[in-house]
Amino acid sequence: AYFLSLSSELRSSSATLRTNVFLPTDKEHVCQITFHYWISQMSGTLMVGFQKHSEDTITNIWQVSGELQNQWKASTIAINSTEKYEV
Repeated sequence: AYFLSLSSELRSSSATLRTNVFLPTDKEHVCQITFHYWISQMSGTLMVGFQKHSEDTITNIWQVSGELQNQWKASTIAINSTEKYEV
């Protein structure tokens, strides 16, 4: 399990969580990542990125902009990759 909390009291304007390295997927095995998030007074953007092990670039695969929601929400992302990757 991973947990991250940002507060308006913090000086930092961003934070990053990285998963362990996942093995490649195939036609029979698709990776699904489910995560829960709570946005109370955020004015930025929460993003989920995908990075293949052979590349330096991170591709944005999901995002939500700061809206006053004040409740837990869940999202599930399906990932296919022919090589090792991190999210």
